[in-house]
Amino acid sequence: MAKKWQISKRSFRQALRAFTLSVGVTAVGMLATAGLLGLAEPEARQAAAFQAQQAPPAERAAPAEAAAQENQVVLLGQAFGVKLFTDGVIVASLSDIYSTAGVCCPAEEAGLRPGDYLLEADGMEIQSNAALAHYIGQSQGREVRLKVRREDREFEAVVRPVFGDGAFKTGMWVRDSAAGVGTLTFYDPASATFAGLGHGICDADVGSLMPLKAGEPARITLCGVVKGMPESPGQLRGYFTSDEPMGRLLANNETGVYGSLAEAPAGETVEVLERDEVKPGPVEILASIDSGGPRRYSARIEKRNGEDQLTKNLVLKVTDPRLLEATGGIVQGM
Repeated sequence: MAKKWQISKRSFRQALRAFTLSVGVTAVGMLATAGLLGLAEPEARQAAAFQAQQAPPAERAAPAEAAAQENQVVLLGQAFGVKLFTDGVIVASLSDIYSTAGVCCPAEEAGLRPGDYLLEADGMEIQSNAALAHYIGQSQGREVRLKVRREDREFEAVVRPVFGDGAFKTGMWVRDSAAGVGTLTFYDPASATFAGLGHGICDADVGSLMPLKAGEPARITLCGVVKGMPESPGQLRGYFTSDEPMGRLLANNETGVYGSLAEAPAGETVEVLERDEVKPGPVEILASIDSGGPRRYSARIEKRNGEDQLTKNLVLKVTDPRLLEATGGIVQGM
């Protein structure tokens, strides 16, 4: 997922122009399909194109129908689980080690910082945090050369583990995955991709976007809501109900997660709007807050933010008494 997404304002406006709820209490993010965000000809698009060519002539979409489809999306509002594995392991935090030689932090002494991604150890790809911990534990205190990515550059750091609390350690806590609850926002039939969340998945400790190595959407059951309060956004609660993935993730960036689904979802198809066509006033939002699935709730667009803002394009006020009673507004995961 460590790609740089370069989107011109012109192409961003002219292509998919759908607005969707973000996780913030009043934040609304504008999502685009994976194709607009730099995933040139993703496998899902290639597979769909191949299947279309193999279909009998009578079943192929006419040019006018295909053009109309490109301006439409299927509304979802369905809660789903997200499993994401990072490209490398992220240094979440550093801590001192009480060793026989005294108190020290070998990782910090090697120049490592929270937010760094560790890609290789002694020339070997780091597959997981467990694999790295095992390798360091077997080092017997010899130097370990790490390939590190920090923002846009890569460099080498040499760390020497020390013995403390019964094992060789470096004083860094690392993480290689994330999981949580979100909402599938829409499905784009033209590219056979979905969009969800309305914001990127970031590391909870360092706040940086987590680069995607692999990931999947998963089925969940919602089991409760932590109601939002002032200074506390609240959240949806749920649990995974199947080990079988619904598809796979293709991208994680500032505006959300994008991917392919094993089965094209059913739902209401709507035409997307130009940015300038979205005005303040009453609207409906489609969201899941319990096991009953997506429902419509009333809200109001208070204002539309400037075009220079990639996310949080709208300020939204929830007006539906049912939703206010159940959640207090928009909570994390909606």
